Amino acid sequence: MIDLLEKIRGFFVGGGFPAFSLSLLLCWEILLIGILLYPPAPSGLGAFAEEFRVWCFGYDPATGRTQWAYVFAMLMPQLMMGAFIALFWWEPLHRVLEQPRVLAFHLGSAALLVAGTASGLVLSDNRPASGELPFPAEALRTKYAPPEFALTNQLGELLETSTLRGKVVLLTAVYASCGHTCPAVLAQAKDVIASLTPEERTDLRVVAVTLDPQNDSTSVLAGLADHHQMRAPLYNLVTGPPHEVEGVLDRMEVARERDPKTGVINHANLFLLIDREGRLAYRLGLGPRQQRWLASALKVLLREQDRPG
Repeated sequence: MIDLLEKIRGFFVGGGFPAFSLSLLLCWEILLIGILLYPPAPSGLGAFAEEFRVWCFGYDPATGRTQWAYVFAMLMPQLMMGAFIALFWWEPLHRVLEQPRVLAFHLGSAALLVAGTASGLVLSDNRPASGELPFPAEALRTKYAPPEFALTNQLGELLETSTLRGKVVLLTAVYASCGHTCPAVLAQAKDVIASLTPEERTDLRVVAVTLDPQNDSTSVLAGLADHHQMRAPLYNLVTGPPHEVEGVLDRMEVARERDPKTGVINHANLFLLIDREGRLAYRLGLGPRQQRWLASALKVLLREQDRPG
């Protein structure tokens, strides 16, 4: 027992601990960079890497853009910790660096540990090429008050939150001159709606609020609706006075910012799902898995019956 305690003490006081710790941090950094660069795929490591980038690196599959501030935040803690370990344990670490075989042992052990952890994560996420994954309906379900609105659709008809009670509402935000993610938002909505039965579609309304109320008049939105073959009453592209539309977007919590030089509006891509009782039930985004979940969420809500009160 005493010998074991001495070995443990020697590991932490000597060069074993800093050498293994730095090796582990280095392998973890290499793994993160590998995930950042790994090409997407419908299943396996590619699917896991893409999902990891979405949640941890702020990656948008529709545009291929990555939030580099998130990447910096993921990589920097390991670098700082490594610098601290190297500074604090420099003397014993220096002795290990002079022993290539010992250093190789620590690097190999760390690499195996990180590789095993990564393999376990990928295998736990493994699924058929179709990307099927059970939709966590209960875990994601919310029951918040939805954003209220009274706006005009592409036909010049007033559309109000109160008049949609009893229908399932898919609420999103786009603008007519967007050449980036808005077409992907509308395409994802159409693909999901196409997967529903005609009976299900009768109980559904899609509402797309303009992000550019200064320029998106009802006639402009009518042209956009015709281009994407989105017919009312199922599809409603809505606009109104700019201050009212901006208020709706704020209540939807749509992050957005207009580039003053180009006029391009950088914005979040999201879908808000409102149930038959007028409660905000789900909040989803773009991407293959999100599209599958969006279809599943709509089916869950369409199966529910309106319960007054």
